[in-house]
Amino acid sequence: MQPLSSTSSPHGTPPPSPETLPSSTNSKDKNEHARTIQQSEPVIISQTGQEINRYTEAMADLPDIREERILAIQTALENGTYSVSAQDLADKIIPEISNTPHDQSHL
Repeated sequence: MQPLSSTSSPHGTPPPSPETLPSSTNSKDKNEHARTIQQSEPVIISQTGQEINRYTEAMADLPDIREERILAIQTALENGTYSVSAQDLADKIIPEISNTPHDQSHL
């Protein structure tokens, strides 16, 4: 008895080639069948998914760079009028250095 290969049928004969398969299994029929399945199956997006989609679309509408803010800071720097409060600076730097969120509840 001969061992069966993974490409043989249970009777020891090779599987049919694509040319010998019935015409109903050609790629055109498969594509039409896939299209029919896709058209008949409803897609339901959860409320969370819908929310994410809304936020994603809203973010896409925002400019990557807030040019008016950049221009205002550049002008203030050029005029020597740009200042940052020491408290604001510390509030931003301390969490970065300590890698922990700044908790202002103890202040």
